[in-house]
Amino acid sequence: MEFLRPAGWEEALAVKAAHPDAVPLAGGTDLMVELNFDHRRPERLLDLSRVRELHEWENGARTVRHCSPISPIPAAAYAR
Repeated sequence: MEFLRPAGWEEALAVKAAHPDAVPLAGGTDLMVELNFDHRRPERLLDLSRVRELHEWENGARTVRHCSPISPIPAAAYAR
């Protein structure tokens, strides 16, 4: 299994374009269960943990926006 680790958003898009079969990994809870039980064995994983843009917060007057790799527990603190 090849493990691809882009350093930013532009590189992640380029890697995905070059390897459309790469499975994005951002947290990985569901994917890791599938791997552990041999339900899925992708040839390539695209690790998005270093893509800074996916870890950004936006806290508005009535809304909180966060990207998917962020845990809902810290997100709840911003919603108060």
